[in-house]
Amino acid sequence: MKKDKTSVPPKNRHRILMIILALLVMITVIAVALTSVLIFNRTTRSYREQIIIDVSKLAAEQIDGDRINDWLRDGADDGYMETGRLLDSILENTPYLQYLYVYQIVPDGCHVVFDFDTTVDSLTGYDERPDIDASALGTVVPFDDSFADYLPTLLAGGRIDTIESNDSYGWLLSRYEPVFDSNGKCVAYVGADISMKGIYDYVKTYIIQIAIIAAVFFAGCILVGMRIYIGVRRADEMENLLSQQKRDKELTREIIEAFAKVVDLKDSYTQGHSFRVAQYTEMLARELGYDDETVEIYHNIALMHDIGKVGIPDSVLNKQGKLTDEEFALIKSHAARGYDVLKNISLMPEIAVGARAHHERPDGKGYPQGLKKEEIPRVAQIIAVADCFDAMYSNRPYRPRMNFDKVVSIIKEVSGTQLTPDVVDAFLRLVDKGEFRAPDDDGGGSTETIENIRK
Repeated sequence: MKKDKTSVPPKNRHRILMIILALLVMITVIAVALTSVLIFNRTTRSYREQIIIDVSKLAAEQIDGDRINDWLRDGADDGYMETGRLLDSILENTPYLQYLYVYQIVPDGCHVVFDFDTTVDSLTGYDERPDIDASALGTVVPFDDSFADYLPTLLAGGRIDTIESNDSYGWLLSRYEPVFDSNGKCVAYVGADISMKGIYDYVKTYIIQIAIIAAVFFAGCILVGMRIYIGVRRADEMENLLSQQKRDKELTREIIEAFAKVVDLKDSYTQGHSFRVAQYTEMLARELGYDDETVEIYHNIALMHDIGKVGIPDSVLNKQGKLTDEEFALIKSHAARGYDVLKNISLMPEIAVGARAHHERPDGKGYPQGLKKEEIPRVAQIIAVADCFDAMYSNRPYRPRMNFDKVVSIIKEVSGTQLTPDVVDAFLRLVDKGEFRAPDDDGGGSTETIENIRK
């Protein structure tokens, strides 16, 4: 029989499949990264736009529209100074707000009523940046060419949408809110400019970290793929095949443990957290009666439950002090980010489940999907108890671990709402057997409630 010259040898077929798989992994990672960046930009813009909408309305409510023409004609009085102090306070206490001003817009230009920015106090005249001028009461500012499209609406006292610009004043979102007199006539506009500075830095850091994760996962996929390739070639030798499978399992565990170390090294507050949660998850799974294979799978899933934190900027993850709403939303996004990173690992498809669902709650108040009771994957129910226990019963740079008995009482308290009841029952049985308590625990530890755990 003649050999078909067009056929591809098995060895080459495996290599081609590996190359295709590698390309698919790279394309998927790039697609996830770009999508995440677009979502982040959109969310950030929406958040900051809402800030200027709210702050411009608040500022407009502080201004007596009946006094605008008096101030422009006669100059500042006590009422003007008091209003100015209120507006200055709003500017100083609003995050990202860079400029706040009140203009009367008439055909010959913008007549300045108030003009504030974060470097100049128009009431005292103190100027921290002399290259940026704050205009005095009554100054007429000519219209920019870029203002032409909005001028007819503003001269008619109407409303316009938020304006985005990037010029010599920086990347800004601008909002104009009408100020009405007692007759309902628009006599001026409150202008608010919020800075979009910093978004590029967040995106740059995020892309770099995604690239690092992609490189690590790509290397891991290549290593695992090579092992599988070798195993397929020796499929006719059962002993060697079984031995190879064992080595593949060990390699998978080593790669997963390496990724877990990356997560724990990134978060300076929770060193060793991933490994402790994996250990507690294994103990709980055995107490619940799962077989050795399932216990090992749950252990590996628990090791990777916080992988999404690698995509959170260090400035947010390791911030000392209270997080802003925007920063807290970034922290919470680690669950969805972790799922996006892990979901395409075909060797262990269930590994992504723990990353996404370990902050879900039986009462439906968890995230990111708000799952309830049996909707929550079983492994995530177990990881949640282990994660909650370690969050309270581990030393952090900013606080000692909580008293063991206090931890147990809190876990009992949140059973059925935050944690799954039968998993809590398994935890309590292990506690009664002397498990979970650290060997060096002499009964001390903080008894102060950690409010974040209850949330």
